Amino acid sequence: MDGMNRREFLRKAGLIAAGAAAAGAARIAPVFAESEAVYTPGTYTASAEGFGEGIVTVTVTFDETSITGVAVDASSQTETIGGAAVKTLEKQVMAAQSSAIDGVTGASVTSRAVKEAVADCIRQASGGRIIEGGDVAVQEEQPAMTGPADWLGTPPEIGEEEIAETLHVQILVVGAGNAGLMTAARASSLGGHVLVIDKGISSTTERNWIGALGTREAAACGAKADRNLTVAELCRYASHRCDEKLIRLWADRSGEVVDWYYSLVRNWHPDVELHMEWDVGHGGHDTFYVPAVMHNFQDSNPEHAYSVSTACYGFDSMISTIRANGGEIRYETALVKLEQNEAGRVTGVIATAPEGRYIRINAEKGVVLACGGYSANKAMLAAINPDAWISTVQSAGCALNTGDGIRAGMWIGADKDPDGTAMLFDRGGIRPDQTALDHNWDEAGYFHLGSQPWLKVNARGERFANESQPYDFILHAGFMQPGHLYTTVYDSDWLQHVTQFHQFGCARIIPSDSGGRLQIFSPEVETRILAILEARGIVQKADTLEELAVKLRLPAETFAATVRRYNELCEKGVDEDFGKEAYRMIPLKTAPFYGCRQGASLQCTLDGLRINERMEVLDTSGEPISGLYAAGDCSGSFFAHNYPEYIIGVAVGRSLVEGYVVGEALAQK
Repeated sequence: MDGMNRREFLRKAGLIAAGAAAAGAARIAPVFAESEAVYTPGTYTASAEGFGEGIVTVTVTFDETSITGVAVDASSQTETIGGAAVKTLEKQVMAAQSSAIDGVTGASVTSRAVKEAVADCIRQASGGRIIEGGDVAVQEEQPAMTGPADWLGTPPEIGEEEIAETLHVQILVVGAGNAGLMTAARASSLGGHVLVIDKGISSTTERNWIGALGTREAAACGAKADRNLTVAELCRYASHRCDEKLIRLWADRSGEVVDWYYSLVRNWHPDVELHMEWDVGHGGHDTFYVPAVMHNFQDSNPEHAYSVSTACYGFDSMISTIRANGGEIRYETALVKLEQNEAGRVTGVIATAPEGRYIRINAEKGVVLACGGYSANKAMLAAINPDAWISTVQSAGCALNTGDGIRAGMWIGADKDPDGTAMLFDRGGIRPDQTALDHNWDEAGYFHLGSQPWLKVNARGERFANESQPYDFILHAGFMQPGHLYTTVYDSDWLQHVTQFHQFGCARIIPSDSGGRLQIFSPEVETRILAILEARGIVQKADTLEELAVKLRLPAETFAATVRRYNELCEKGVDEDFGKEAYRMIPLKTAPFYGCRQGASLQCTLDGLRINERMEVLDTSGEPISGLYAAGDCSGSFFAHNYPEYIIGVAVGRSLVEGYVVGEALAQK
């Protein structure tokens, strides 16, 4: 912590977050006299790394004083996100005549790549003479801050004369992600008149790890999961600071929901199959209960990894179902605030349309907030969940999740979960010269191998915990160490070790015994990503342990002694120091050796508006606010403190169940 204690850091973090939100990004456009020839006319091309390690290529054409044409090739990016942003980004570059563009909300990584490539083209065309400005990182809009703790703010005052349009619907859903699309799909399939609004350019961040109990697929493959034990485990993760009725709702109805979801997918994509992961609890996992609950959609294309290429099937099928049943989805339409009548019932919302004008949307049956958490709102994260804020070195979350629905609900008296809760994965990698306090998330890397139970050491070069833990448990153990970080160490036989570790869920690298392609990355993909991380200085490589210690900024003698002790215990087959399972005790012997400094990769936040088992939003007295509902990460009452990674896919599973149940109820109301 460089001499700063935690209390001092939290105070300064709030001030820094407030200042950052107020300041915004400085942008400097090229400056030159109109008659001066500043470019060498011609066409120039440059590339930059986009989302998922994909390459974005930009071609810019210049005359002597201006940019005359821009073409962006984002074919490597997700078609409905980065790909959909291309035309807007091209127009922004032409209008700005520089790389100092705003970018597209929800496609921040692709936007950043375009900015970097455009800046490179300008440097080529100008011979390096022009100072090309603009913060390369896309700055997402943050709530106005009046002080270090004022993350909530106040609702804006909007006069009637500012309302350009009024819409009337039965059911309004705010957010077009897992929970929102399921709400609308189920409601519209039962005859409900539904409108979905979302501030992004498309539906984003679909995840395919769907946790469910009692599906037809589970029965077919003989997967076993104890319902009551699974519920009890979820409640224990939350220290029972949750609503057990809501958790039991997921346990009771998730099988029905996933079966119905699969029927939608098959209707629009007949070749897609539903698979599940039943080979969990292998070997020495008796320390934690790991039920067979994770499902995902797969097709027959051998080139399709389940975590990427099949992601479109679920969202596409729900969107098609909504539209086929007369529902509507309006993108680039952002929630501003909720509206109530004199009796306190929520009657609808005020939102902004793509052109920036205000629209009023009246909802006869109710408003469902399904617009995610606040993982992209750094000021809110620092204030509500300082432990997650300090631990996080890299974000894999959606840039749209800025807490809009949570703040809008609280503005009218809704209660919120008391505990800051985040889904943190042990996959954030940073250079050895960086600390958690830098918060340079754009410079960090996604170190997927961090979830493997190799030797992990603190800043003193000492082992500090049993490495065979759920993802965020090892992060919490690391949080208690100097600097709140730790280092994972492995050797050149890493693939052999990974095979023996037999990880599961999204930590899989080798295929599952369950059949299908149940792994997130293949060894070939991992090897390519590791090479990229090594080139960026995030993964360090050395022929000796002493040399590796120097590169990792660890005390060389202590680190070497720690590895020797660990190897001795591995050879014994008994972890006398921390009790790790014998089959996961594998010595590190084969040079070259590798190491990566780690912190948290922030996936999303999970503390939201408190709800009951009918998804009604509760006020601070525990009473429902009439006409207002919430589902998914915008809602709370389900998780506290931790995300239960070993109940694989329960985050998406509960979002789908909550959306399904509230959509059904409102349609039949």
